[in-house]
Amino acid sequence: MTWLLSRIVGGLKGLLLVAAIGGPFLAYTSWSDTERIHDIKARGVETVATIEGATERKSRRGGTSYTVALTWKDGTGQMLNADGVAISRQFANRIVANGRLVRSTVRIKYLDDGADVKPILVEDVEEQEGLDATMVQLGAAGGTVGIVGSGLMFWLGRRRRTVMA
Repeated sequence: MTWLLSRIVGGLKGLLLVAAIGGPFLAYTSWSDTERIHDIKARGVETVATIEGATERKSRRGGTSYTVALTWKDGTGQMLNADGVAISRQFANRIVANGRLVRSTVRIKYLDDGADVKPILVEDVEEQEGLDATMVQLGAAGGTVGIVGSGLMFWLGRRRRTVMA
């Protein structure tokens, strides 16, 4: 019985440590994506892009992500492209039916400053911002639980050892 309890507590400690590290990382990456979206919304150039393809990826844990490959002409007439542009499930359902694309174009905004070109889809931006906001909150909550729980678990474990010694 003691062996089982120590295994459970050890597993819980590991899980709390992962939450303490992974939660803030998730919050930061989602926050930085939100900042990128806000920057593009404020300073970006709007145009129409051609959807070259859409991809649905299922992870081992059961999650599904959707991306599109886009091409468009910039202000100088040069062709630009972006692969792996994330889209929401709702938007994917609007552009794909029965495994085939039902739309060929989409309105996008991108920064025309020569930096890394990663556009946002005008029709899907609210969904992406909502998802990012949720991920920031989940990451912050997970990090808080992980930090407080890890501290408590290690403090209790250390306290027990000093009492027995």
